[in-house]
Amino acid sequence: MLIINEQLFEIDDLIDEVVKDFLELPEVATYRALKKDFEEDEDLQSKLRLLTDNQEYIAFRPELAQLRKEILLNEKVYQLRVAENDLQELLSELTKDISSAISEHIFVDENLPLKGGSRHGRHH
Repeated sequence: MLIINEQLFEIDDLIDEVVKDFLELPEVATYRALKKDFEEDEDLQSKLRLLTDNQEYIAFRPELAQLRKEILLNEKVYQLRVAENDLQELLSELTKDISSAISEHIFVDENLPLKGGSRHGRHH
């Protein structure tokens, strides 16, 4: 059972501070700008809808496989994925800092696909 006391309110306020500070990081601004560009690119969004609507046919239709490759190689898609990975790294570091302050035995899954090495590296 959760007991609400003054410490819980203080923790809640500190979490709000961390979130506010995190949202002010330049990496977040970069991500938001890239995401906006990505979402406003009507040609790219049209291609993504076409691919999504025909996902189950990619193996049978070479033009869909080519479209998927084109989308994956698109500069806006690439830049957005890099920015997402940068944010994941920052969140991972923040999580490691918080968990290590509690206990060195808490593991943090670092699922950072662009980092290299194991897909699910663990930190403790």
